[in-house]
Amino acid sequence: MHHDGLVVTHLGLVVPGVRADDQDVSNLRLARGSSVQGNVARAAGRIDRAERRVEHVDGQCLEQSVGVRQRRARDDGDRRFLRRQLARELAAQKPAVAVIAGAPLAHTNGLFQALAVNMLNAALGAVDAPGGISFTPQSPSSAKPARSLQTLANDILAGKGAPVQVLLIDGANPVHTTPPGWRVKDALAKVPYIVSFGSFADDTSVLADLILPDHSFLESWSDSRPESATTKAIVSVAGPAMKPLHQTRATADVLLDVAKKLKKPLTQMPDSFSAMLQSSAGGDDAWATATKQGWVEIKTQAPAKKPQGKSADASELVPYPVFDGDAAQYPFHFLPFSSQAFLDGSTAHLPWMQEMPDPISTAMWSTWAEINPQTAERLGIGDGDMIEIASAHGTIHAPALIYPGIAPDVIAMPAGQGHETFTRYASGRGSNPVKVLSPVVERETGALAWAATRVKIARVSEANGELIRYGAALREFEPHR
Repeated sequence: MHHDGLVVTHLGLVVPGVRADDQDVSNLRLARGSSVQGNVARAAGRIDRAERRVEHVDGQCLEQSVGVRQRRARDDGDRRFLRRQLARELAAQKPAVAVIAGAPLAHTNGLFQALAVNMLNAALGAVDAPGGISFTPQSPSSAKPARSLQTLANDILAGKGAPVQVLLIDGANPVHTTPPGWRVKDALAKVPYIVSFGSFADDTSVLADLILPDHSFLESWSDSRPESATTKAIVSVAGPAMKPLHQTRATADVLLDVAKKLKKPLTQMPDSFSAMLQSSAGGDDAWATATKQGWVEIKTQAPAKKPQGKSADASELVPYPVFDGDAAQYPFHFLPFSSQAFLDGSTAHLPWMQEMPDPISTAMWSTWAEINPQTAERLGIGDGDMIEIASAHGTIHAPALIYPGIAPDVIAMPAGQGHETFTRYASGRGSNPVKVLSPVVERETGALAWAATRVKIARVSEANGELIRYGAALREFEPHR
């Protein structure tokens, strides 16, 4: 997505002066105010009404994001000033684009917040405009909505519906990546026969009765139908870069063979996965185009739905986010984030990824919990000290990393480590932040609301060397204020 004008990220737009449960109100009212031919005064008036329920926080983030450096948002008047300035710049800059990502989407009202930002873009005239944003058309599908993993686990444990006799697991490690409240491991223990297509023994595949290793990504055909980031509905394909080194087999080819050998074989099945891809691309000509340039446009498609600029009153629509844990007992918001090296933990078994320093903390072969300097000083926590992070659902330990880029009421922690089983390089290394997450989900989509958990922290011991940082001996330890 390319845009040359003013870009306002969701966090830069709402953090200063607005609590998490007021963010969607601000976006919705800003969108409504900006929808009448750039009427800045009306936009500012609607924003001011959203300020009635805000708390005092530092406004420096917003100042930097919109170029407002005249004043710092330290009281209600300053915040109103910044809101008006933001409304003016959004109305004046063309194109102006609002972007939402990360934690706001992982609240219990994440879908609503995304729709509010889309409405703001529509009001700004940024949709399908040069330098603005476009929505990818979606191909019609007759497939039934898939059952969520949480629902599947609950149904297995409750004995609801037909019992699951065979479970196939491909490209997933749900025992590691789901909160304990979902009880996925307990549910898997009740399945009579589990087949894993994993290439390594991990937290989930060790529970399997049969392991049929898939090719590595370099040895496999891959295909994708992007849901965003393109102006056309497309399918992308890529062939293998090398021949298989070991006696592995593509998961899709295994399933095709099994389908043909069932007691009631499935008919009209393609001979191989590559043949299936060729058919799904739209025939020989489309396949030739796809293999040549890596993608081909899908001709049968539904028009993209554009956000509408009209809305009812915000007070009637806004589903405020719910955070698990009493604020008095659990005063910190817990924010797990995807590791630069390990993603969700699927590459933690690679020693060269463990050895690669994190670009911000320079940590390697370890995990850590990021804490604000002022918070650390108040709690008597030093850099590298071991701390306990506890929620209503679990407790983990991690070394503290004092970091000025984190808010005083937030504890952040990278995901990826803390495997029970995942080769000798990842097993038993560090802690898994998912193990303290609440099992709550986004209201509409059913996705895990991983930013909806509150925690408390306590210092456990002095630094014990568990936090390994690149060039630590050469580091100048200056306190951050």
